Amino acid sequence: MIMIKNGRPYTNENGSVDDSLVTSHTDNEVNIIKQWIKDNILVSNDILSNMSSYSLKHLLQHDTGIYLTNNEFKDAMLIAGYPPIDPNDLNWKYCIVLKKTLNNNPSSFFKWAMKYKQDYSPLGDFVRDMIQDQNFPVKEDYSIIENYLERVGSCDDAKTAFRKLWKEFIINKS
Repeated sequence: MIMIKNGRPYTNENGSVDDSLVTSHTDNEVNIIKQWIKDNILVSNDILSNMSSYSLKHLLQHDTGIYLTNNEFKDAMLIAGYPPIDPNDLNWKYCIVLKKTLNNNPSSFFKWAMKYKQDYSPLGDFVRDMIQDQNFPVKEDYSIIENYLERVGSCDDAKTAFRKLWKEFIINKS
């Protein structure tokens, strides 16, 4: 099955067509997507075997809040210069490495919360866990972080600590 038409990705899985392209998003979103790829992905000689276009698009959404179809993410990767290993696969693999690092989290909430990392308190426990969590959201958005904590099965104490930190963060931000 051909998954590229006219140099752009095209998905037809069991009659379900996804021909959406990243360029259908606003210029601002496209710029954020391009920057996320630039900040988080490097070319490699080896295939990133544990992640595909499908899982990578979820990382991007997790970090930016921007939803992409699998086809739109594949298009963004092609535009950024990352061709797939096998363009006829449904979920594309790439010769890349992720360079996403914890201490490079650009969220002002993440940076602000670092002042608690030495505290021996539930707030300090939460911040130390946040530092270790490579998938912690980089988007400064209460609902994205709260949904993330729910999705990963965080305990009630962690959720309570996050709410307290967020409340203090918002007060100090004003």
